[in-house]
Amino acid sequence: MAEASVDPLTLPVVRKKKSLSIEEKIDIINAVETGKKKAEIAAKYGIKKNSLSSIMKNKNKILEAFESLRFDPKRKRLRTAFYTDLEEALMRWYRISQCLNVPVNGPMLRLKANDFAQKLGHNDFKCSNGWLDRFKSRYGLVFRSQPVETTIVSIDAETAWSQNVLLCYLNDYHSKDIFNLKETGLLYRMLPTNTFAFKGEACSVGKLCKERITLVVGANMDGSEKLPLLIIGKNKNPHCFKNVKSLPVDYEANRMAWMTSEIFEQWMQKLDEKFQAQKRQVVIFLDSLPAHPEVKILKSIQLVFFPSSLSSKFVAMNQGVIKTLKIKYRFCLVKKFFDSVESSKEFTFSLLDAVDMLHLCWRTVTPETIVESFEKAGFKSQQGQSGKTNVETENGLDLGTYALPSGVEFPEGLSLEEYASLDEDLVTCETASDSEVAKSKEGKTNEIDRYTSDEEEEDGAPEAELPLPSKKEAVAALETLKKFLRSQEINSTLHDSLADLENFIQCLAFK
Repeated sequence: MAEASVDPLTLPVVRKKKSLSIEEKIDIINAVETGKKKAEIAAKYGIKKNSLSSIMKNKNKILEAFESLRFDPKRKRLRTAFYTDLEEALMRWYRISQCLNVPVNGPMLRLKANDFAQKLGHNDFKCSNGWLDRFKSRYGLVFRSQPVETTIVSIDAETAWSQNVLLCYLNDYHSKDIFNLKETGLLYRMLPTNTFAFKGEACSVGKLCKERITLVVGANMDGSEKLPLLIIGKNKNPHCFKNVKSLPVDYEANRMAWMTSEIFEQWMQKLDEKFQAQKRQVVIFLDSLPAHPEVKILKSIQLVFFPSSLSSKFVAMNQGVIKTLKIKYRFCLVKKFFDSVESSKEFTFSLLDAVDMLHLCWRTVTPETIVESFEKAGFKSQQGQSGKTNVETENGLDLGTYALPSGVEFPEGLSLEEYASLDEDLVTCETASDSEVAKSKEGKTNEIDRYTSDEEEEDGAPEAELPLPSKKEAVAALETLKKFLRSQEINSTLHDSLADLENFIQCLAFK
């Protein structure tokens, strides 16, 4: 049987579906929203009406892809990659390199991709040629040889970092998830008497050395969250910590009472667990120092290190937060000293007293002070949340006049602000050479024993140990506190806190 001949002209014409770029889809969305007829728009771009309807249905997704710059505008598909966090980190690094006029090529991109994969915990990832080509295609990256002149363009590093790098993070993170950390030294028992002798004195031997600690102060950009203070002392188990099972701060110790890479890594991992539990992604800005290594496999924290070429004006904690904390602390310390003198009691002040006082003062630093400090450092909110704030002011205190009732003579003309800043130049972080020296001495177990407790006086005698109050005495003290507070006008929050405290003590009483 002969096969019937088929006329090719009678076959249905199968039209290939036209693919539009993201840029063209944006033009279509704008045309529809300006009131143009959909039939005319469809005809202009050579698509069917149902294709146009599909574009409008996915309008938000298309606009987000276009505005976030996650995709090349010429790209026609919005398929996302499997390692989205890696690609976002890699693209952020690429954009920063462009802003700083740093030439980037394929091998550099491959090395950085493998580096990010390791830090993000993608152990099965390998940046193959195929993956790199697909990545470049997804983001429209084309590497061309650059003229020598472009690599030596003189730019203002601070302006470039502020307007490009910092701005990138301000756009990507909410202000409540942007933090800054900074170390500061503190001579926690230093009174104003003879303070001018301390200015510039090397803190390495003698009583000054015993009384120094390092504070790590951190808060977020909108002032809604202050991180627990990290206090680094010289003695892991000082005499005053005997029978102490909990502290209101994080406490670490080493021979020099300063930040080390080991302490930093442990603290970052602890904070990362906290933010993981809160299901948050945060960014922390901090100085680029040997004591601040890149911590691997942080799941909720991204560390951003200030370039060493930048001035300290970008460190928000240096723009008023640390100063305010120290002024409050010094005022409380002097007040405690005056109270001892007026009551004819010996002035004693332990490291534990300093811990409690620092915690108390840190809680009183206001969100307005923190917000103002971030703004001074150039952290301007991109969500229009910034506004006029009422920053707390610590008026200068005439210590000489204040001390007259106690019969104490202090240096004439010394303000509280000057008194609070006398220890601001203390070294707070190990250097590379310091770290190497410390490692070489790790095997010498007797080295630490030579450092006496923070509680020892100059003659080596420790302070008298006070007996622990009994549960019955604690309940009686709480009743006294309740009677006093009932005579004052206090808000409901304090009443709730007092009730929580009473419930806690009563539960202990039944154990």
